[in-house]
Amino acid sequence: MAKKNLGKVKRYRRSFYTGRQRAARIIGGAVALVALFVAGWLVGPAVINFGTSTWYSIMRDDSEKKPASTSQSVSQPEGTGTESQSQAASEPQPTAQPQAEDDMTQGSWAFVDPASLTGADAAAQLASQLAGEGVRYAVVTLKDSTGSVYYASALEAAASSLSTTQIDGATVASALKAEGIVPVAGVCAFQDPLAASANREMAVKYQGTDYLWLDAAQDAGGKAWLNPYSSAAVEYIGGIIDEAKAMGFEQIWLTGVQLPTTAGRDKASYGDTAGVTEAQCLANALAAWQEKATCWVEYPLSVASGQETRLTGGTIDALGIENLAIQVSGELTEETQTQLDAAKAAAAGCDYVGVRTGDVFAVEAGQ
Repeated sequence: MAKKNLGKVKRYRRSFYTGRQRAARIIGGAVALVALFVAGWLVGPAVINFGTSTWYSIMRDDSEKKPASTSQSVSQPEGTGTESQSQAASEPQPTAQPQAEDDMTQGSWAFVDPASLTGADAAAQLASQLAGEGVRYAVVTLKDSTGSVYYASALEAAASSLSTTQIDGATVASALKAEGIVPVAGVCAFQDPLAASANREMAVKYQGTDYLWLDAAQDAGGKAWLNPYSSAAVEYIGGIIDEAKAMGFEQIWLTGVQLPTTAGRDKASYGDTAGVTEAQCLANALAAWQEKATCWVEYPLSVASGQETRLTGGTIDALGIENLAIQVSGELTEETQTQLDAAKAAAAGCDYVGVRTGDVFAVEAGQ
């Protein structure tokens, strides 16, 4: 049976939506587009900000880490762990506050017995203790009013004055500096019976003879004094100052910068004074010593106030003192306060003025 040729089958695409369905579809699409636009308008800025912030954060971290790593490699000691270095680099480091090193009104003072510094360990321990107490200046006696010298001086004039108690001055000064403390050398000037007895050329004489003048009868324990008019005596103290500086002491605390005590002084002889007054004699000695180092000069309140002028040949304002220490015995009374005010007025030309009561020393800037 022959097959009928039905021809090609044509397939037609035809929408079976009605007009209402088509309209609903169009409206739905439009609503979806509007919703998408609104969502993008709301979310888009946040996404952009997040991306931008992340990008700049990454870039900033990279730029900061590189110099921080360089700084830590210089400042951190070898053997420090990576974790501690990373923490130090990320955490803000405290900035050291500058200290006015030349301002001597800051910090407290201590006066140290050389007997407590006879070994390196003892010096280090005491320095640490003083630092813990907030001490900034420590006065260590190198030569006292007996004439004893507490370190191995190489000066010929000190040969017979070396004490049995000896300290290593350089070690002491280094230990104090290691704790941030300024080492100050205590030096008694002309009240020195040992050097005066060992070298009569430096001593005050009795009524123009070669005998030593004593500040009391010999059987009462009278002592000889160095002669402020003697260039050898002034140079001896200058030599002590030079050695103190060489050992690392930064300042000098001077006592005994005076004429001998007044008892029997009418029989004291100073040799050829060349017309130089007593006050000018002391001023000349101080000028030489203060040129070598920063010096403090201590006087009792009666002398500093001008109530007693015989020991200095006049009021202290004529001596050219740069830094004055006023020694006050006991508590201040109305009378001693008046004297203290007079002493500060007389010290108007000083750089610093301090009041020492016992072992407490309070410093204020000069007027």
